[in-house]
Amino acid sequence: MLNAPRRILIVKLGAVGDCLHTLIAVRELRRRLPEVRIGWVVETKSREVVAGHPAIDHLHVWDRKRTVAEWKQGNYRAGWRILSAVWEEIRAVGYDTAIDFQNLFKSGLFAWQSGAPTRLGFRRCREANYLFTNQWIRPRPEQPHMVRRYLSLLEPLGVTVADDPPAEPIVVPSEKMKTADEFFATRVPAGKTVVAFNPAASLPRKLWPTERFAEVADRLAESFGVLPLLIWGPGEEPLVEAMRGRMKREALVAPPTGIQELAHLLGKCALYVGNDSGPMHLAAAMGAAVVGLFGPTDPRRVAPWTARRQAVEPFELFHKHRRLDGITTDQVYRAAAALLERR
Repeated sequence: MLNAPRRILIVKLGAVGDCLHTLIAVRELRRRLPEVRIGWVVETKSREVVAGHPAIDHLHVWDRKRTVAEWKQGNYRAGWRILSAVWEEIRAVGYDTAIDFQNLFKSGLFAWQSGAPTRLGFRRCREANYLFTNQWIRPRPEQPHMVRRYLSLLEPLGVTVADDPPAEPIVVPSEKMKTADEFFATRVPAGKTVVAFNPAASLPRKLWPTERFAEVADRLAESFGVLPLLIWGPGEEPLVEAMRGRMKREALVAPPTGIQELAHLLGKCALYVGNDSGPMHLAAAMGAAVVGLFGPTDPRRVAPWTARRQAVEPFELFHKHRRLDGITTDQVYRAAAALLERR
């Protein structure tokens, strides 16, 4: 076991789902080492996942999008100034330990630039990440989920979590609750069960056909009397409109939201049905039951972290090119119905 740390830097730059899984490990770290100061470096796009969390003492935010934009325009010095300013801010804290949860070249670079003499990472690394870490952990193969893998990074610090810990909700400031509160107060009938549907995902290969989402939403509305709520993010409006255009029953379209506003909205829903995406993990973290659809991603590793979940897959063994159109509407309907019946 390593010497007791005093200041620990968490390196997890994104994405939303990954940060939510890491947040569980950070909560357990805080519980077992309450005197330690904990910092986290994150990209701007995932900042709202960790901002304001009581386990985090220092939040370092890297504007990666702006950095890359400067470099693409040939403004190399300007881009490096943005990056260097974050590194200087991190080094000023005086971290003695950095934990690289991301296992990439860029995350390893942040761990190394922190100045921490102890830098923990995974033994099986990607993108030459091993160049920047000096303590390597091999997760147990019988525990493939990313939450268990992240928890294994804490073991050299004397933090062992035997049982599966619960999900960790994000902190939503009161001013970010207004959007969802007003929407539910004015658009959702009192006592109505709301089921969130998300037909979007970060990659086209992770999309299930919108007409199938529409069919499942109609069937659930007819069988259980639920009110479908279609959620979306920037640039995803066409998918939502396509789904609503195929539906025969009434459906609501969510208002524009950021991560924290969406989290509060999902926390008001009984069930979430959607592709493998950040909002899927956010719904699980905020207490909703979740039906997740998996094709080219493996639910053994990235299923929503909740006991109230159904991971739906095509009828074929997992491989990275597995298509979601192998999932039938009956599969998804039955999974959603099973969770609604347990309420």
